[in-house]
Amino acid sequence: ADTPSLDKNEDFSKLSRTDALKENARIQFENSSVVGSISLKGAAIDDLTFKEYNIELNGNEQITLLSPRNVEDGYLIESGFVSTNKNIDVPDSSTVWKVSGNKKLTNNNPVKLTWSNSQDITFEKYISLDDQFLFTVKEKIINSSDKSYNFYSYGQIIRNKLPEISGFYILHEGFLSVLDDQLIEEDYDDIQEKKFSQIAQEGFVAISDKFWVTSVIPPKDKEFKITFDYKNKFRANYISTEGIEVKANSSIEENIQIIVAAKRVKVIDGYAENLDINKFDLAIDWGFMYFITKPLFFVLDYFFKLLGNYGLAIIAVTVCIRLAFFPLANFSFKSMGKMKLLAPEMARLKEIHKDDKMKLQQAMMAL
Repeated sequence: ADTPSLDKNEDFSKLSRTDALKENARIQFENSSVVGSISLKGAAIDDLTFKEYNIELNGNEQITLLSPRNVEDGYLIESGFVSTNKNIDVPDSSTVWKVSGNKKLTNNNPVKLTWSNSQDITFEKYISLDDQFLFTVKEKIINSSDKSYNFYSYGQIIRNKLPEISGFYILHEGFLSVLDDQLIEEDYDDIQEKKFSQIAQEGFVAISDKFWVTSVIPPKDKEFKITFDYKNKFRANYISTEGIEVKANSSIEENIQIIVAAKRVKVIDGYAENLDINKFDLAIDWGFMYFITKPLFFVLDYFFKLLGNYGLAIIAVTVCIRLAFFPLANFSFKSMGKMKLLAPEMARLKEIHKDDKMKLQQAMMAL
């Protein structure tokens, strides 16, 4: 059966970021790396600031990446369930969720959001945050009715407008995904012209900036379809291709992971390994020579930490490369030296056999 559509015509009056943050009730979150809030309207993660990074090198103003949808440069993440059944209400971007219990999200304290429809179905979100950049959302459906329903899980990144990009041709900024081992990179202008869709068994969906990445990782072991498109705003999303049946008086749950991170190699590689996200390390653009550039980075980083200066680190790396190739270069120098010793005799043979190429060749071989 066809999966339900995530298309929704939304018309928001554009507000300043300050006013937009005051418009709806919010849950605050904070750890050592990020600070921000989650809107209870739509349960969107739409306010995030990096605590360790400033706009200017010696400035005090921190980098803010995510903003509410009714801000001109709105940038947010949402997740949940949709259904092909038009007679059932499911939570969407206008749904107002209720907080149960803890009202501030930290790396030690998750939060619980609930919403119930008129068909005796309750939707719950358990949101947790690690000590860096990972949000884990456990989506739960509790069906207290006497009917069965099918639902499709989804996760979506929305960006209202084209961001400022560096335009550096060897650096990708835009839509990013790894699907079943295949790296997919799409530029903003390509998606404005034509949307991209693909079905996969594993992977992630992301929007990549020069220094930051916003990504959604679907549940494990379930087929999904990813879509990059543009309809008045950029969207990168996944939706499960097979509906989950929630039988009468039963419940189901799914986990999705959301990573909004600075592109620090240790952080990105750590999530790739700990969460078993195939090729998530490619969220950092290592270029076509990935197998050379990444090891070279680790060597350079080692010498920088050892010497405390990138200039000295580059010199140390250069010395290491020269030492690594020294045996080959030494062999080449020896061969050149031997050729110089043979040069007078070769010239003599050419003079003797200048009219007989066959004999010249034989003499050269003998030499």
